[in-house]
Amino acid sequence: MSNQSNIKIMVSDRESVERGLPMREPYVLISIRDPYRRPVRIRPHRLCQAVLELAFHDAEPVAGFEPIEEIVYMSEDQARAIWKFVREHVGRYTAIVVHCEQGMSRSPAVAAALAVGLGVNGREFWEEYQPNTFVFRLMACQPDGA
Repeated sequence: MSNQSNIKIMVSDRESVERGLPMREPYVLISIRDPYRRPVRIRPHRLCQAVLELAFHDAEPVAGFEPIEEIVYMSEDQARAIWKFVREHVGRYTAIVVHCEQGMSRSPAVAAALAVGLGVNGREFWEEYQPNTFVFRLMACQPDGA
């Protein structure tokens, strides 16, 4: 994907999204929730160009440990879906908002990977949050959505 360093990438939490984002520019929203929770109530906003909804836990597989059956890890398909979504809407937005339940791990990981792939400075996602490294690695491996 070409350099889009003028794109803003923001992180949010579920509660802020449900209250309504105070956006002043066209944006797309990547909504990540815990599986088995109700979908996020996304308020209609005239500047929201598109929404991608995903569900996976804030979890990282650990080598040598059997995964817990109820845990849903982010998949390669979901990582590809995010990149496809971002590519499909290029030119329709100047900001990408990524949210998860708390806005501390999954969404900063996705935002950091998007920053790398789009040529945007994403240092803040590592300095101000605790990105899920598993999610970041899955996203970083799929920049072309292949």
